[in-house]
Amino acid sequence: MKKVLLLAAIAFGFNAFSQDAMTDKLLQTEITPNAAAKEKIEDIILKRGGAINNNYDYTDFLYQFYQSDMTLGAITTTPDSSTVIVYGDGSTGYSYNHAVGATYDFNYYAWADNEFNETDQITIDSLYVIGGYDIFNGNNADKIRFTIFKGANGFGAPFAGVIYNAGTWAALDPTVQPTAKTMDYAGSPLDGNQGGPTAASAITIDYNLSTADSGVAIVGVEVPNGGLTMMGNQLLGIFIEYLPGGLTTSDTINYQANTGSINPFYFYYYREGNTSAPQGYFIQDFDSTSTNCSNFLFNTTRYSGHVAPSDWRNDQTSINMAYSHLISVTASGTSTIGIEDKDLTSVSIFPNPTNGVVNVELDATADATVTVVDVLGQIVYASNESFVAGERKVIDLSNNAKGMYILSVEGEGVNTVERITIK
Repeated sequence: MKKVLLLAAIAFGFNAFSQDAMTDKLLQTEITPNAAAKEKIEDIILKRGGAINNNYDYTDFLYQFYQSDMTLGAITTTPDSSTVIVYGDGSTGYSYNHAVGATYDFNYYAWADNEFNETDQITIDSLYVIGGYDIFNGNNADKIRFTIFKGANGFGAPFAGVIYNAGTWAALDPTVQPTAKTMDYAGSPLDGNQGGPTAASAITIDYNLSTADSGVAIVGVEVPNGGLTMMGNQLLGIFIEYLPGGLTTSDTINYQANTGSINPFYFYYYREGNTSAPQGYFIQDFDSTSTNCSNFLFNTTRYSGHVAPSDWRNDQTSINMAYSHLISVTASGTSTIGIEDKDLTSVSIFPNPTNGVVNVELDATADATVTVVDVLGQIVYASNESFVAGERKVIDLSNNAKGMYILSVEGEGVNTVERITIK
């Protein structure tokens, strides 16, 4: 069984992104969901409940742990950079967002019992995204376009590994150079739906929107020809566009009057509620997986908005590790990790959430090391324990601050990692 080194979710912070003009424009085009939309989306997530029934969505397991500190939002997306958006407060903005997406690693520990081994074969059966669709002009034929592809989990096409300068995020050791994965993209200076991911064997699937999709819509498509087959050591790229019908270079969407020459569609996402002191919920253990919750395609002067030394970004999607879009896939396959884990000692960790006192119990007699780390990756508790089957070891963390921690139990035949919350 491949051993996974789990680090706490690193609190990278937002300083690197807040100074990025493209991210600033993303924030200008946010839509605040109403109460009905929030209730419906939360109901969808709770019913789906994470990676069950072969469903994979980063937001699912993030929501289970952090729903009290997550903010729901939405961004408008259109291929026409000249679209003027008039918000409910009378302010205006432009559409700078041309697509959303994510990269998926099925060898990611957070999938728990549904995690795949690197040598397992996986079939991607269907794709889903949750968005808001308003019909202001009933004469337009609008669609959602899904583009999916696979590639090696490395630095070659169709994925690129972005290495940030050491010390980019204050919470990291100044000598660490964090990496993140993005998708290669071929841009174009022309208006409209131009360019796309550069993967040689990409599959494109269009979904035609209808009146039944108005409001909060779950847009889902099946992958044709029996699905996309990949291996557990590969990454899956998902790129999602909204293609409005009747598109021109001078369209208007007016949220004050609920009118428009084209119909708006906005992709929902969750992000951390406390942006001034982020906890790193969306940073996916940067050195142990290549997953990314959100990749965006931005535009100001089309796809050449970045200048040197950032001009490399003109041919890649833009990574944003502060957002998690409601993108999910269904995948099938036999996980050899699940088969191997049957031989491992079972570990019970309770209660969770806790007031600071945690019980750890094994179903076998074994020596193991119990380690607890905080969200900055700092060890706050470590102890070598001799467990007797059925007996509890009490771990006292009551002197630690409230928040999320990672508790691991590791020894011969024991390998368990679990998030715990001190409340």
